[in-house]
Amino acid sequence: MDEAFDLDVTELGSRYRDRTLSPVEVEQGLSARIARLDPELGAFTALAGEEARTAARQAEAELAAGIDRGPLHGVPVTVKDLCLTRDMPTAAGLRGFAERLPRRDAAVVARLREAGAVLVGKTYTTAGAFVDPAADRPFPRHPGRADIFPGMSSTGAGVAVAAGLCSVAIGTDTGGSIRLPSMCCGVSGFKPAYRRVDAEGVFESAPSLDHVGPIARSVADLAAAMTAIGEGESPRALVTDLAAVRIGVDRRALELTGPKSRGAIERAIGLFGELGVTAVEVTLPPVAELLAATGRLQAWETAAVHAAWYPAHRGDYGPGLAATIDRGRAMQAGDLDDFEAVRAAYRQQLDALFATVDLIILPVLTIDTPTLDEWEGAMRQADPLGARFTKPFNVTGHPALALPGGFDADGLPLGFQLVARPADEAFLLGAGVAFQKISDWHRGLPRALP
Repeated sequence: MDEAFDLDVTELGSRYRDRTLSPVEVEQGLSARIARLDPELGAFTALAGEEARTAARQAEAELAAGIDRGPLHGVPVTVKDLCLTRDMPTAAGLRGFAERLPRRDAAVVARLREAGAVLVGKTYTTAGAFVDPAADRPFPRHPGRADIFPGMSSTGAGVAVAAGLCSVAIGTDTGGSIRLPSMCCGVSGFKPAYRRVDAEGVFESAPSLDHVGPIARSVADLAAAMTAIGEGESPRALVTDLAAVRIGVDRRALELTGPKSRGAIERAIGLFGELGVTAVEVTLPPVAELLAATGRLQAWETAAVHAAWYPAHRGDYGPGLAATIDRGRAMQAGDLDDFEAVRAAYRQQLDALFATVDLIILPVLTIDTPTLDEWEGAMRQADPLGARFTKPFNVTGHPALALPGGFDADGLPLGFQLVARPADEAFLLGAGVAFQKISDWHRGLPRALP
């Protein structure tokens, strides 16, 4: 049954509908696979158990009766342990929060259930979706090499998808937390346009920056997930003809990332050229002022999110999150006076850039995918998360798509991201699907475990 977990969402759906495979069989096999692998990987914080079995039986019965809820019907999915769920606790990676947060479904969880998806469990998040490890849990292991950093804060989501423990994982992204695990684990991840996925019932980090989105093996699977969880009408078919499309390349940005990531991006540009895409050299707006203003906003909003529990329960917080909250608590409202003007100016510069190109290709990190030791060192640097490449698009709300960029000779996953105009989400996904039709990087999952 393990071979079923190498099938993409479309393939699973076809097998369900021609009755050569059933949701019940997949759920049973997946449950056994999780029991075998997750004690070492640590991707999950809670398992749905009987609720998942019931959902699988319902999906099988509905499909047999001709009731088709769409591409996620019967497909195994997970949600990050920030999403409220009626049948599993939500801890948000923080000590004591499983007893403090309500048992009900977040909007995105309700959408998944309505789409007939089989929710198998909840995945690891760092504490409050910041940089501290979750309370009382070991940091998840990378499924390919134990010494590789698997990304954060949607760590468990990236690990679960790469290890074949689910088909789609819902994560969140406040400054790169979908795109970073996707790159590190060699899978595909999508930060949609702002509020394209309803964040109601998702534990907040910084509401003005928080985005909810999917991680999956392929962009086609991401698009299938978006038909279920996205607000508004989803396109019935993605446009994958990229003739006459222009992709912006900032050579200065490429010099600011690691050499292996730079090589992966250069190879990706070449593949896009085979699809008829023209590379255009561009210069991205400077980000220092934007990141400084955003740091103040994030501290302010995070302090507000945690006001009911902090500092009364200071002992339940790690040092990174506590420092951010303390900074926010010390601020005055006037400290945010410049944020909207800075954001508007940056958006205006991006709008001017997007008048000349349709897509921008960028690194995800300012370094190559790091080992755990390298990550510890990077955390002491001024820009440890590569925020210059990821967070600006949380501020502006532009959709961003993280794509696998292959592996180096030692099995280290590489990756990059594409960014599009806010209204061009479907176009961005279509570009990703087209790219993955002529590359196989998304099929080389980094699995050392059987």
